[in-house]
Amino acid sequence: MLIWIERASAALIAALAFSGIFLQAGLHKGKYILGTFSYYTNLSNLFTGIYQVLILAGSFSAGALYGAVTHPVVRYSLTLMILVTHLVYHFILVPDFKKRKGSEFAAEWRTYQNLSVHYAVPLLATLQWLVCADKAVPFWAVWAWLAIPMAYLIFAMVRAWILGPEPRSGVYRYPYAFMDLDAQGFKSWIRTIALVLCFYIVLGLALYGVSWLFRL
Repeated sequence: MLIWIERASAALIAALAFSGIFLQAGLHKGKYILGTFSYYTNLSNLFTGIYQVLILAGSFSAGALYGAVTHPVVRYSLTLMILVTHLVYHFILVPDFKKRKGSEFAAEWRTYQNLSVHYAVPLLATLQWLVCADKAVPFWAVWAWLAIPMAYLIFAMVRAWILGPEPRSGVYRYPYAFMDLDAQGFKSWIRTIALVLCFYIVLGLALYGVSWLFRL
């Protein structure tokens, strides 16, 4: 029974991720919006979509591919990767957008692509982990998963240094204010990144705690 739940959820999550990215990128209008993949949201949804396709494909053979993609550390890490997308958007970005954009943001928030990439995909992927995943997560995974946000930080910084202003704004080099070295200055930037990293550690510990409770 669980394998069918996993297959159905993998197909649904992949469809939501890819369709959301398709719309986010403006491809339905026949034109690619430059800078779409500068954002963690779109990258995390892209990788989640690919990952779910691999789970779905691997589930029909139960061989090396399925064993690799459903490894407890891999699944734990990629669940955290996409869960961050929802948490940062809903609790940090949404309040700021509401303040700055007002009713204009309310219309943007209700769009299919926004609800898909920021809500449906992260929450369904987390639910899939709770229901289907092997919870034998070792404690070192709490630290190993940090490689994902750190890789994104390095990517964003290098992209800013090489390519200059992010295409959607045309002004700011960084996709998110918390990583804007130009605006914050180096010391403030270090403090901000350290706080964000602490949040990621706490989140990793929380999901590890859930996995531990399942093993009791």
